[in-house]
Amino acid sequence: MANFVKLNLEDIFALLNFYINKFTGSFYTVSELEDALDAGQMALYSDYKPKYATSQLSKEILAPFKETYNFTTQVSGYVIVPDDDYLDLLDLQIYFLISNRTIYYPIKLINEDERADRLNSQIDPVTVTSPIGEQTAPKTFRLYPVGAYNGNVTYLRRPVKPVFGYSVISGRVIVYNSGTSTQLEWRQTEVPSVIIKALEILGINLTSQEIMGWSNTKAESNYINVNRI
Repeated sequence: MANFVKLNLEDIFALLNFYINKFTGSFYTVSELEDALDAGQMALYSDYKPKYATSQLSKEILAPFKETYNFTTQVSGYVIVPDDDYLDLLDLQIYFLISNRTIYYPIKLINEDERADRLNSQIDPVTVTSPIGEQTAPKTFRLYPVGAYNGNVTYLRRPVKPVFGYSVISGRVIVYNSGTSTQLEWRQTEVPSVIIKALEILGINLTSQEIMGWSNTKAESNYINVNRI
């Protein structure tokens, strides 16, 4: 993967339609390719998310989608992440001052049937400096004992859907516009895997070597055209 040529959406869509045509004899529209590529990247995200805490590599692969939300709760103790693209929680913590020193405390999320026992516990009491949390809805958490807290939520958001910007010339010729396009956010080393996932969803099975072969051939062709005398 180290020598993989950097691909933008124009390259990726050309590659997708090349193999779609090769195996099915047809071509997909721009919107169909956007949907296929988006489905492919979400499939790859689902593959890597369970591995997030198991290796540094997995963390680096998903790093483009990592976000932090700083919050100050009302007295109800609710924390609501205002991001419609929120997907998966990584960490929830509060912070407070003791003797002018900032103390950070990680919140342990409990199940609903544990709440009463934890709140009534005298052995391991729940306090405003050592609260517990419960997820009450998607991207919504409540801290106990209820009260006002400062803290932050670290989470993974949804990768943005790729958008292929273009104009139409003479009623039928599509001209790619990078300025109005939304590129994939993945590292270039993961782009081949996104492409492979997209093609698998369309019923076409390829290897990373085939994807790299196509991209390297295209890069050589571009080099010759640019440097032709």
